[in-house]
Amino acid sequence: MEIRFAKLEDEEEVLALLDKLGQELNEKSVYSIHNTEAEKIGGPIFREIIARPDTHIFLAIEKDMIVGLATFYLIPNIRHGLHRGHVEDIIVEENMRGRGVGTNLLNAIKEFCKVNHIKTFKLDSNNKLKEAHEFYLKNGGEQTELMFRFDIE
Repeated sequence: MEIRFAKLEDEEEVLALLDKLGQELNEKSVYSIHNTEAEKIGGPIFREIIARPDTHIFLAIEKDMIVGLATFYLIPNIRHGLHRGHVEDIIVEENMRGRGVGTNLLNAIKEFCKVNHIKTFKLDSNNKLKEAHEFYLKNGGEQTELMFRFDIE
C-alpha cells in the first residue's frame, strides 16, 4: 500500500470517497464533481487544499485506486507557541476496513508530524462513528475534549 499526498488529478476519486462518508452519516452534502452543486461544494475547496502549503490530503493507494484518505491541517497555536495538526475526514472504503488502511494513514500523519516538528495533532469525529472512535483509541488516540459546532446562517 502506498501513502502519498493528493494531487489535482485525484480530485474526482477524492470527492467520490467523501460522498461515501456523507452517505454513511446520512448527510445531505454531496461533494462529488458529478453533482450539479459540486462547484459550490467540493471542487474549489479540494483545489485550494492542494495549493496550500499548510494543508494536505493523505491518500492510501492500493492497486492504483484510492482506498482511504485523511485531511491534515496545520494550525498555529498562540497559547502554546507552536503549530499543531488537525485531522478531519479520515475515510476508508468500506470493503477495505480492517486491512490496515486507516492505521497506515495515521502512521503516515504521525511520521509527517515528527519530521516537521509538530508535537501534537487533534482529530475530530462525528458522534455516530463509534467503530471509528474505537479505532482511534486502539491507534494511540486519547479523548481529551468535547467539540462544539456553531452553524452560521
